[in-house]
Amino acid sequence: MGLGNQKRQSKKPKGASTLQKAARIRNLSSQKENVAPAASSTPRLSKPPPKVKNYNHEYEKSQRKLRHGKTTIAKLRADLKHANALHTQTTQAEHKQAQKITELTLTIGNLVANTRETSAKGKGSQDLLRKKNKALQQRIQRSVKTLTQSVNRAKKHHFCRATEKGVYTIQARRLARIMVDSGCARAKVGPLMAQIGAVFGVHINREMSRRTVGRAIEEGGVAAKMQIAYELSLNEGVTISADSTSNRGLNIEASHLAARAPDYANGNVDTTPKSIPKVRFLGVEKTIDHTSAESVRGWNTRITEFIDVFNRSPLAKRLLRKLSVRDFLKILKGMNGDHASNEKSTAKRMQDLKHEASIEELGEQVLAGKTFMELVDYLSAWNLKKIAEAGGMDGWNALSPAEQSDRDAKLMKEVVVALGKDAYDALDSEDRRLLDLFVWGGCCMHKDLNSFKGGNCEMMLEWDKLAVFGPILLANKDNAALLRNLLDPAQRKDAILTEDQLRAFEASTRGGVKTCALAGAIFNNKDDKKGQADRHVDFMTVKLGKQHPRFPDTSNTRFGSHGDAAAELITYLPEYLEMLELIQWSKHNPSLTNIERNLLHALRDIPTLTELVAMTIYKMVITHPYLRQVRGPGTESTNLLDLGPLHREVCSHVQSILVDPDIIFGSNPSFESATLDGLEWNDTHAMAAVFKMIPSLPHVKEVTLAFFRGSLATWTRFSAEFAPGGIIDTCSAEEKELAWMPSTNDANEGALGAYRVAIRGKPSLTLHQYNSLAMYRRNDTQSFMDAVLTAEDHAYIMREARHIDASGSEAQRRREIVDFRTRTAEMQKTKAVAKSQKAAKVLQDNLTRSLIKLSNMETLTIPQIHDQLNAYRARGVQNMLANSKYPRKAEKLAALKAAFNAYVGRSDGVVVLDVPSHMPEVLPMIIEDWRDEEETEMEE
Repeated sequence: MGLGNQKRQSKKPKGASTLQKAARIRNLSSQKENVAPAASSTPRLSKPPPKVKNYNHEYEKSQRKLRHGKTTIAKLRADLKHANALHTQTTQAEHKQAQKITELTLTIGNLVANTRETSAKGKGSQDLLRKKNKALQQRIQRSVKTLTQSVNRAKKHHFCRATEKGVYTIQARRLARIMVDSGCARAKVGPLMAQIGAVFGVHINREMSRRTVGRAIEEGGVAAKMQIAYELSLNEGVTISADSTSNRGLNIEASHLAARAPDYANGNVDTTPKSIPKVRFLGVEKTIDHTSAESVRGWNTRITEFIDVFNRSPLAKRLLRKLSVRDFLKILKGMNGDHASNEKSTAKRMQDLKHEASIEELGEQVLAGKTFMELVDYLSAWNLKKIAEAGGMDGWNALSPAEQSDRDAKLMKEVVVALGKDAYDALDSEDRRLLDLFVWGGCCMHKDLNSFKGGNCEMMLEWDKLAVFGPILLANKDNAALLRNLLDPAQRKDAILTEDQLRAFEASTRGGVKTCALAGAIFNNKDDKKGQADRHVDFMTVKLGKQHPRFPDTSNTRFGSHGDAAAELITYLPEYLEMLELIQWSKHNPSLTNIERNLLHALRDIPTLTELVAMTIYKMVITHPYLRQVRGPGTESTNLLDLGPLHREVCSHVQSILVDPDIIFGSNPSFESATLDGLEWNDTHAMAAVFKMIPSLPHVKEVTLAFFRGSLATWTRFSAEFAPGGIIDTCSAEEKELAWMPSTNDANEGALGAYRVAIRGKPSLTLHQYNSLAMYRRNDTQSFMDAVLTAEDHAYIMREARHIDASGSEAQRRREIVDFRTRTAEMQKTKAVAKSQKAAKVLQDNLTRSLIKLSNMETLTIPQIHDQLNAYRARGVQNMLANSKYPRKAEKLAALKAAFNAYVGRSDGVVVLDVPSHMPEVLPMIIEDWRDEEETEMEE
C-alpha cells in the first residue's frame, strides 16, 4: 500500500536555469519539512555549470513516500483495531504489533531527524543517504506485510470448520443432538447453527442437512446401546422392569434396567463399591400383543441387539470383552413392575430362562472338565440312544445331512442339560440359592393405588351395613331421564321402580370417587375444548387472592388424583358451590348440564360429603406419608427390597387406627400420632376443613373406618412379597444390593407417556429415532462417550447408524404386526366358521329328530332326554334352561314334559316336525357378538 507512488514522475520543468535553482533553494525554508537549504557555489554567469543530480528532489520524494507510509500505517492500525474487536484471542499479538509500530515510528522519526541534520550540514554522503532511504522503504514493506498477516490470523480465528475431510465433526454431531433434544426441528438445526455462529462472529463453513441430523440422533442411540452392554460387563447383579399400554391401536412396551454405573462426569470408567445404582432406559417397542410370551421375546431381542452392537465395536476389542445373553441372565437378579398378571408371568418366564442358562453353563463346565476317553465313553451311550430313536443305523443313514446335524445339535443340548442338572443337584443349598437368586417386587405406587381402591369398595358397602341411605345416585344423561323422580333429594324414599328404571338404577354409580371424577371432567377435562378449565383457575384465584392450581387430573386418572380431588372439594366447598351457581346463571339460557347438576347435588349430599371426608383423611394419614418415603425427595437410591419394614408399619398403623379411632376422631387429634410418619399434615387446610365438617356428618366415623378396613386387606394382599420367610425377607444385605430395584415403576410409566406426547407432536418421528434420542438423554450417554469412547469408536458408531438407518427396521416391525393380526384374524375366522358349521349341523339334527310321545317318556335314558330337550329348544320352546341346570333325572323328565306341553299347545295339538326350508345364516350372529365385544372394549 502506497509503494506505487515511488514511480511517480516529478512535475518539475526540465532545463531550469541557475537563478531558478537558487530561488528554489532559498524557498526550501517554507516547506513542511523545514529543511535548511544546502550551500551552493557562486554562480558563474559566463559558463553554465555542469548538470548535478538534485538530491533535494530525491529528498522530497522520500518525504512523500514517508507521508504515504504514515498514511498506510494509520490505515493498518485501524484494520488491526477492528480485528482486535472481532476476537479477543488476538489481543496479545496485536499488542506486540503495536509495540513494533511504535518502535518503527521512533525509527522513522530518528531517520527523519538524521536526514534533516544531514541536509542542514550541507552536503551529505550520497551513499549513506541512499542506504538509509532503501532501509526505510524495506522497513515500511515489512511492517505492511507483518500487519497484514496479523489481520489474517485474527480473521482465521473466527472461522469454524464443521467438517473434517468431508465428515461432520464429533462436536457438530453432539450439538445437533442437543438442539433436537431441546425441541429444534431436524430441518432447522443446520441453519440455526449458522445463525448462532454469525451472532457470535463465527463463520461456519457448512450447514448440516436434515438427513445428517437424523444420522447424528441414530449415533446417540448406538452409543447408548454400547453403554448398556458396557455397564452390564461391569456388574454382578442387575434388575429389569417394564410396562405396556396401547397407542393408536398398537401395543407399546417400555423397559428399563437397573445397574450400578461409573461416574463418567468425574472421569471414572469403572464401578466402585460406592457407585450409585442407575435406572437405564432401554427404549419403547411395539409388540404384536399384550402376552407375557411376547414380552419375553422382546427382552431377548433387545438384550441380543445391545450385546451384538457392543461385541462388534472397537471398544469391546480394546477391552477384550465379549458378552452373551447367558451372561446377562447370569447377573439378572430380579424384576419389578406393576401387579398385573402378565407382568408377574413375564417375571416367572425370565426366572425360568435364568435357571435354564445356569444349568447349561454348569453342564458345559462339566463337559469341558472331562478327559478325552471319559468324553468318548459318555457320549457313546447318548449316541446309541440317538441312533435308536432314528430307527437304527439304517434309519440314521437314511436321514439327510441337515437332519443329522439338527439331531446332533439337539443331542448335545440334552447332554449338556443332563450334566448341568446333575451338577446343580450336587451343589449345596447356599450355592443353588445364589445361582437362582431372582426377586420380584411390585411398584409401591400401585400398592397405594390398589389400597385406595380396596378402601373405597369397602366404604361403599358400609352404607348397607349401617342400614341407611347412601350417597345420591349420579346417573348419566340417558338414565337420568328415567330416574328423574328418584334423583330428586326430596323424593328419595319408597320409590317404586319400573323394569327400565331398575336397569338404569343398577347401571348408575354414586359416591365420593364418582363425584371426584365428575368434578375433574368439569374443571380440568382432558379435552381442552370441554369443561371450565382456565375459568375455574381464574375464579378460584380471584376468590382466594392467590394463584390457584388446576383441579386434580381425575379426567386422565392420574395416580392419587381422586384423593387429591376429594381434599380440594372439601377444602373449598363453599367456593365450588358458588362456582356451580355462577356456571348456571352465566349461560345465555340459565341452566346446568346433567354432569354439572350431578356435581351440585353431590356436593350438597351428606353421605357423599362423608365419603369425600373419609377419602381425604386416608390420603393425609396414610397415602402422603407413605409416598414421601417411597418416592419423595432423596429417595432416588431407595431399594425396594429394603421397604419390608415400611409395609409392615403401614399395616400396623392402619390396624392401630381401627382399634383406636380416637387417634383421628378424638377430641384433640394430632398429626404426630395420626400420620404414618408422624410428620405434619400434607395439606393443613384440608384437614382443618375436615375437622370442621366432622360434627355435621353423622356416619363419618363408621364410613372412614370401613375405608381403612378395606385398605388393610388390600395392603396385606399387595405386600405379599415382603411376607416373613419369603425370598425378600430371607435375602442378605449383599443379595439385596445385587438385586437393587427402584421403589416405583414411574420410569416405565413416564416413558410410555413421554412417547405418546412426542408422537402427538411429531407424527413422522420413527420409533428407533425416538428411542435413540430418549436413551441418549435419559442415560446420560454423552458423558459415557466423553469418558470412554475414542475416535475409532465414533467412526464405528457412524457406520452402525447408517446401517440402522438403511435397514428399514420400523417398516419391518409394522409388517410383522400386520401379518400377526392377519394370521390371528384368519385363525379366529376359521374357528368361527367351524363353530357355526358345527352349530348348524347340531341344529339340523335337533330339528329332524323325532319327538317322543308323552306316554313313552318314562322309558327314556338321560342321554335320550337330553336329545329331546335339545329338539324342543331348537323348535323355539321358551323358558328352557340348559341341560346341566337339571341335576337329577326326575327334574330333566319334568322339564321335558313341560316342553312337550308347551310345544303341543303352540301347535294346536298337532305334533309336527319343524324342519326349516333353509338353514339360518350364522354370520350376522358373529358380527353382533363382535360388535358387543368392541363396545365393551371401548367402554373400558
